[in-house]
Amino acid sequence: MTTTQSGQLRPARLRELLNPIIRQQLDRLDIQPGQRVLEIGAGGGEVTAHLARLVGPRGRVTAVDKDTTYLNPTGVIDVYQRDLNGDDLPGEPDSFDVVVAGWLHGELPHPAEALEQMIARLRPGGWLVLADVTDTPPRVFWATDDDAWLIHTVMRRVYRTIAGLDGAGTWTAETPALLVVKGMPQVCTHASTETWTGGGPGCQLLANVVDDLRPVLTTPEVTDADLDRFVALMADPHVLLGSYERRAVHARKATA
Repeated sequence: MTTTQSGQLRPARLRELLNPIIRQQLDRLDIQPGQRVLEIGAGGGEVTAHLARLVGPRGRVTAVDKDTTYLNPTGVIDVYQRDLNGDDLPGEPDSFDVVVAGWLHGELPHPAEALEQMIARLRPGGWLVLADVTDTPPRVFWATDDDAWLIHTVMRRVYRTIAGLDGAGTWTAETPALLVVKGMPQVCTHASTETWTGGGPGCQLLANVVDDLRPVLTTPEVTDADLDRFVALMADPHVLLGSYERRAVHARKATA
């Protein structure tokens, strides 16, 4: 996977943030061989491949993204290019056992309409899984004052660059209540953060993201040299910081 000169983030980078919490939700649902799954915001296809293994050769995974460059159809996986901000989702009403929607990298103008489409495609008793990264202020537990400021500033810039000017996750705080209103009586929300140490996988992910987005992150206030310093700090074992908060919601459609 490559990065454009305009500073486009590789899908795999974003999915590395969310894949663990999505996998946890899928494990809770006990997806069975032969089931049909709709995945929205499939990105680089890592969760798609996991879903295909879960449903087996008699199941079906319909993978949807507005950029399908990294998605490959197989005997189990169907790929559709759709933009949730305006396009209808594939599939007939009541046709999927599970619908999974990852972070769509920005706030949806009409989240209720998007959720209505997902719920309509779920069979009665089917499960919906939503996941995103929330707009939590970065926390730096151990670094010099100047370095802590730089880490905080760059992490905020990274999030706002990915999420858009509003800096919001895809699924708003009202989403759980909205799901109940839309006929999803069983709703559960999970949020998680962790500490990342310089040189560890979390900080390495941040360094990779900054390198991907460098052309759009560089400003008079945060120079290319500052970004070099940030990347170096992400390899320093004396640095300790808090991850972005990852949030997931799973909800079950009413059976009657």
